[in-house]
Amino acid sequence: MLALVMIALAGHAQLLWKVSGNGLGRPSYIFGTYHMAPSSMIDRIAGIDQAIEACDVVVGEVEKDSLMSSEVQARMAKAMMAPSDSTLDKLLSPQGYAIVEKVFNKYFGTMGVKLSQMKNLKPSAISTQMQAMQAIKYFPNFNANDLIDVAVQARANDEGRPSIGLESVQEQIDLLFNGPLTEQAQGLLEACKQDEFFQAQSVALADAYMAQDLNKLFAVMTDATKGDSEEIMEMLIYKRNRNWAQKLNVMMPERAMLVCVGAGHLPGDKGLLQLLRNMGYTVEPAK
Repeated sequence: MLALVMIALAGHAQLLWKVSGNGLGRPSYIFGTYHMAPSSMIDRIAGIDQAIEACDVVVGEVEKDSLMSSEVQARMAKAMMAPSDSTLDKLLSPQGYAIVEKVFNKYFGTMGVKLSQMKNLKPSAISTQMQAMQAIKYFPNFNANDLIDVAVQARANDEGRPSIGLESVQEQIDLLFNGPLTEQAQGLLEACKQDEFFQAQSVALADAYMAQDLNKLFAVMTDATKGDSEEIMEMLIYKRNRNWAQKLNVMMPERAMLVCVGAGHLPGDKGLLQLLRNMGYTVEPAK
């Protein structure tokens, strides 16, 4: 795996991009993050220190400190809870519940955690926990308090650059947990039926990110959502890309920015990089 990473890094790999032109007095930068990657990867990102030094403000999907407040944590916890008449055992048939339980035990059984202890969570919350466990298999020393997306913002803060967010906490809560519960349950069930495939996809995503290969990462993402990809990608990626591009078009002329968003938002014809090019900006790999 290390050899694969090094070969990719020697090619066209790139996670940090420079945005200039179109009337900007100073360039801004866009950095593709991965929510499970360790902070130690920062030092492998060519040009990241220069980008921090050149910016006035660091921009995340959500401003990092707001996520840590007790009020937001309470709102998040409440949003993750299912109504008493819509717990997972009521949303799925006994056969469907058994399928989810078997896969859940695969990831949590050694920890002594049972699905019955978490069935009061919304299906999307359960799914999020299971996806995290898939990724943790790739990063065995995973530390939720030492991840790259937060660490980049923290390093910029230490250099005197404040943080702001492209989305509100409520927008993130709505996106993650407030969709129709029946659809959440069916999505969880289908993911469990294809667990081996999605586990392999999780490893492939991590491989692509660690290799800093956006094209490969995008290919894995679209393969993982094949069948209903347009609907899922529109909700999770494309719509948000359009919103963010419009916001950045207003914000970048006012202040030089280091924008840190999930790497999956960057590539493709509907990706954030191309949307900014379509607006007249020059978008090129940072050096």
